[in-house]
Amino acid sequence: MTRSSTEEIAARVQALRKGDESRGEPPRPAVAIRVLYAFAIQRPTDQLIEAAASFHFYDAVNVLATAALWRSIGDAADLACRQSEIDAAGSADAAGQGERQQPEPEISEYRPSALSKGIVHDVARQRTALDVAAFVRELRARGKQNLVEATLNTFSENRTLLDTALLYLALRDEGCSQEAADLLGRAVQRINASGARQSDTTTPAGLNDLVAALRMLSPVEPVLEKWIDTRLCDTDLVETTRDTVAKLISGSEHSPDSFIDHVGRRLQYHNVAAVCRKLAESDPERCEAVLNQAAAREELYELAEIISRWQRFETVARTKVDLYPKVVARGTACATGPRSPAEIDRLVAELRNIDADPECWRLLYIAAAEHIDGRTGGDLVRLQTKIERSRDMYRVARTVARRLTAGLLSGSVDPGVFVDYVTAQQVQGNRGRIAADLACKELSDPSDPELAGVPMGGVVAETAARLYGNGTGRGWSQEKAWDLLERCLENEQRIAPADVVAISEQLRASRMDGQRRRLLYRGTVGRWADAVRRQETVRLLQRRGLEEEAEQVVESVH
Repeated sequence: MTRSSTEEIAARVQALRKGDESRGEPPRPAVAIRVLYAFAIQRPTDQLIEAAASFHFYDAVNVLATAALWRSIGDAADLACRQSEIDAAGSADAAGQGERQQPEPEISEYRPSALSKGIVHDVARQRTALDVAAFVRELRARGKQNLVEATLNTFSENRTLLDTALLYLALRDEGCSQEAADLLGRAVQRINASGARQSDTTTPAGLNDLVAALRMLSPVEPVLEKWIDTRLCDTDLVETTRDTVAKLISGSEHSPDSFIDHVGRRLQYHNVAAVCRKLAESDPERCEAVLNQAAAREELYELAEIISRWQRFETVARTKVDLYPKVVARGTACATGPRSPAEIDRLVAELRNIDADPECWRLLYIAAAEHIDGRTGGDLVRLQTKIERSRDMYRVARTVARRLTAGLLSGSVDPGVFVDYVTAQQVQGNRGRIAADLACKELSDPSDPELAGVPMGGVVAETAARLYGNGTGRGWSQEKAWDLLERCLENEQRIAPADVVAISEQLRASRMDGQRRRLLYRGTVGRWADAVRRQETVRLLQRRGLEEEAEQVVESVH
């Protein structure tokens, strides 16, 4: 085999395929394949390239591909490169003569003028991912970009997603970062195209498989996040990459938290807004998760851009996803406390600077004014002064009243916040009086049905006592304290006898004038229509040693 000429090998192969009937030798095509196999392994590269011109096209493809599979990566790349130069010269000659040198083969993936593609085809399909990565490195070093493209294309179309993940990491390790990004882009494009044919509303399963493979192979490094960043730097790939990111977030079964964090915290504001727009209707829950990350940003100009773009999307009107409360609360950084009134003012200034829709700062101020957690009473009033429309102001005041009440009854809000809030309203004119009255009315008779049955006497009494003894705006504060107590004790459908006792005990320890305190019971508990509950309250007051209060109730009845 090593001494036979190419012509002799070709003749021997044909003889084995046809057989010799006169000698009783049947056709032996498999043996012919073995002959070519041995030829491919044993002969040097120069002879193989020369032989390719003498063999039938299919045999030439087989011999060259077999040689590439068995030789070192450097030799395989050398074989492909040298053959590609011959292919290119042959194509030029054929074009000049206006005809092909060999008949068109029936197998469409091969062309007579591109035997090198047969080498690439088999290397990409059959060698390990590490070998293919080294093969690409060698081709690139020799300036054979067309062969690099062919290798990546063949690999992407014919190998598993696990192989794709392996090759991606191997290519980067070989210094072929651009080729690695290209490979991943091809895989994602193919997956998306396949998924779109099956369903436009679900993420293709292949995308989950690819994410899982990359997570397993590189559990710490943000592989896909880096790939996303690279793709978004190419203006021609921005839109398709945004689609891919949205699908990765909405459809990935393998911990999408890293994508959510990366998109919300690190992508440029225009990309964040665009991805959220795509998620808003398809997956509102994860859209909120992204916005929560974005809302934690400290760069106010970026936050302003996100708000402005979000407000312009028609999607906003059709979704329940609300960005503004998240911005006020700092999103995922809420543990550090809400944005201060001064910071909200600076953010509004940024919105004005970029000519954002005025609706942006209107809604932002409303959200800021309605946020009570981590606020002082003075902060709440200060933010309310930023509300321009009376209708908005009334809605905000009602919301604050409900939230303060719920917080007081649950113990999450200190009564001092309520006291400061009501006291600070004194200088706000008619708006302030309305807000203070709403707060006192709500605490005395909570409108939230979930608060029905929650003991409230102690909270109301402590709040009223603090309000009554507040040194700031004393007349106003005492008026509101009396208002609160009177409303509460009049509400016989809501308040229980035990609540009356709790209030009485708190008021005795307060700075409220004794005579006025006693009179409080005449116009409230003493006038309850339910005589049974009224008598029960009197007995309970007497048992707790609150004789004066019980006497006032009894005298009121008589």
